[in-house]
Amino acid sequence: MTSSSFGWWGRRSLRLRVTAAATAVLALGLVVGTVVLATVFEHRRVNSVDVTVRAEVATVSQVVASGDLPSPLPAPAGATTLAQVLDSAGTVLAATDSASRVLELMPVEQLAKHHGRPFTTSSSTIGSSSLRVFATTVDFRSVPVTVVAAAPLGDVTSTLNALRRVLLVVVPLILLAAAAATWLAVSAALQPVDRLRAAADAVDVSVTAEAPKLDLPAGGEELRKLGDTLNELLRRVHASNETQRRFIADAAHELRSPIASLRTQLEVALAVPNTAEDWPRIVAGALADVERLGKLAEDLLLLARLDSGAPRHHGAVDVGGLLAAPSPDLVVDGDEIALQRMVDNLLANARRYAKSNVEASATRVGSDVVVTVDDDGPGIPAGDRERVFQPWVRLDAGRGRDEGGAGLGLAIVWSIARAHGGDVRLETSPLGGLRAVVRLPAVTPTRDVVSVKSGG
Repeated sequence: MTSSSFGWWGRRSLRLRVTAAATAVLALGLVVGTVVLATVFEHRRVNSVDVTVRAEVATVSQVVASGDLPSPLPAPAGATTLAQVLDSAGTVLAATDSASRVLELMPVEQLAKHHGRPFTTSSSTIGSSSLRVFATTVDFRSVPVTVVAAAPLGDVTSTLNALRRVLLVVVPLILLAAAAATWLAVSAALQPVDRLRAAADAVDVSVTAEAPKLDLPAGGEELRKLGDTLNELLRRVHASNETQRRFIADAAHELRSPIASLRTQLEVALAVPNTAEDWPRIVAGALADVERLGKLAEDLLLLARLDSGAPRHHGAVDVGGLLAAPSPDLVVDGDEIALQRMVDNLLANARRYAKSNVEASATRVGSDVVVTVDDDGPGIPAGDRERVFQPWVRLDAGRGRDEGGAGLGLAIVWSIARAHGGDVRLETSPLGGLRAVVRLPAVTPTRDVVSVKSGG
């Protein structure tokens, strides 16, 4: 079959495919079984006939070898076996009552080809019916003669034909019944699955306060696992929907502030007479809000791209070079622009809250490249260190929109690290403030350590 044929078959319903496969397997088994049955039956019946003709030849041969040639030749009562004694010219010397005393059953030359073994033939002087024939040579008064016996196979042939006719009727009926039973059994087995599918299709995760949960049908371990999987999927979809909804609401809130500020400045500028000296100040204030909007839009687009999967651009990136100290042992596979943005965000966050000192280092630890950024600022409580990686999270007023940004910096760091197969965590710094540690899988397995420090 071609790939398109497999594709067509794969698009058929499960009921149809299972029913067709089961019926095909049963049909193959029945056909093979029928052929084997007919072959075994024919073989046994023919062997039974062979015993009969061999016995007749043996009986007649004993009589002929004794020098006697009775007419008719001896034959079992009621038997249909034919027997003749032929000379070398094919003349019938003696025969049973059921055989001709004039016409030879078969030419002596043809009998000689099968001498000593039974064979089946339809070429005889008694018509076109099949015969099982056995012949041997015996000395009659020092003259070799041929003793031949034959038994008709008509009853064997008729029995086989009747068996075939029965099977031609019975086998299709069995296949039809098996196909119907399989279809009904598969349909019954799939009913709980259909109910689960319908229930899942009716769920609207956007209108429920909590994650919806499907009722699990009774039907075995497989259906329970399927129901659990669907419930877990609904939970994740609901959580993702809630996260997206909160993200959109927070983004709208963050965008509203600079837009309102910009609008207010422009409305005031239009409503109040201003001198030529005032306009540079007004334009500078408006430009600051526009830049803030642009930065926020850029961060949102970057987060959306990172959430869609792995980095779009791959290549060997020297992480040490991102901290102005390149090293061949600090190379990772990834997007250089995204990784530079990750380092810049870590440094910007540290410098924003540091009292006087920021230190950054890139080291090789086993199969990972580890980037560490320390500051001597106020740090972050241990209970909040996971939460700050969520978008829009600002822990206090000091980390507000003006001083601390929109709360996307560490979320971008987390997304970039995860997109490159790494992770990021926050710890207490030896400097007394916050330590950010990013681990990324390295390209080579060397264990050299390179440190780069940056004063802040």
